[in-house]
Amino acid sequence: MIKLLSANLLRLKKSILFWSCIILMLLLGAGFTLQRYWEQVAYAEFGQLSYLDEVLFRHGLLIGIVAAVFVPMFFGMEYSDGAIRNKMVVGHSRLSIYFANLITAVVSSLAFCAAYILAVLALGVPLLNGIRLTPPQCALFMLGTLALAAAFSALYTFVAMLCTRKAASAVVCILGVFLLLFAGIYINSRLNAPEFLREYSIAHDGQVVEEEPEPNPQYVRGTEREVYQFLYDFLPGCQSIQYGDMSAENPALLAAYSLVIFAASTGTGAALFRRKDLK
Repeated sequence: MIKLLSANLLRLKKSILFWSCIILMLLLGAGFTLQRYWEQVAYAEFGQLSYLDEVLFRHGLLIGIVAAVFVPMFFGMEYSDGAIRNKMVVGHSRLSIYFANLITAVVSSLAFCAAYILAVLALGVPLLNGIRLTPPQCALFMLGTLALAAAFSALYTFVAMLCTRKAASAVVCILGVFLLLFAGIYINSRLNAPEFLREYSIAHDGQVVEEEPEPNPQYVRGTEREVYQFLYDFLPGCQSIQYGDMSAENPALLAAYSLVIFAASTGTGAALFRRKDLK
């Protein structure tokens, strides 16, 4: 597997797509940082401050989308040019091929995250205020986002290695990540719905009168709320939303769920790839 991994990393080094994604993450990191700085300058008279951690962990929101484009396109070429069959002909096992590609996908995703973080630190340290999180909290958030990147990489490797058509695997990955993100937005809105709705009316004298609060029919209660909360913590798209807006209350739990997703998708993908017809 070492030879396969070395070959993949050499391809990675020469890949225009890989370096394009690196540049994109650098630009996004710089753009988000400058946006927060300009907001701080614009609202300085109101005492608004922008902090480094407000943008530092947004790569957790971006990595799923960037990797969804890169992974299937990068590995889909192996089917189109017959590279996978050639690897097997020279004696490499299916498992070694799968795991070499998985490691390459994880390394790529972590490199994309590192590019974003580097850009944020380069501009954010001199322009923004410091990090409000404690060092242990910051470490947990960072580990959580990197675990999420690994989980996305495992899911996309699963699709790319089992789908022989590069375009089809790319469509599945891209549509899949956006569906997960939309699910995260929807679940977040349900969990944050207020328990009671306040209504106001205007009296005859023109005064605004607050009515008695009424129960909100959209408020989630009991077992249903527990299910929503589990999905919000477990699904990768929901985790991306939490890291993006810094609302993750238990990043250690999110990281554990990401590792579960990584292990499950890797085990299932490797097992199915061993039985796949590669004619």
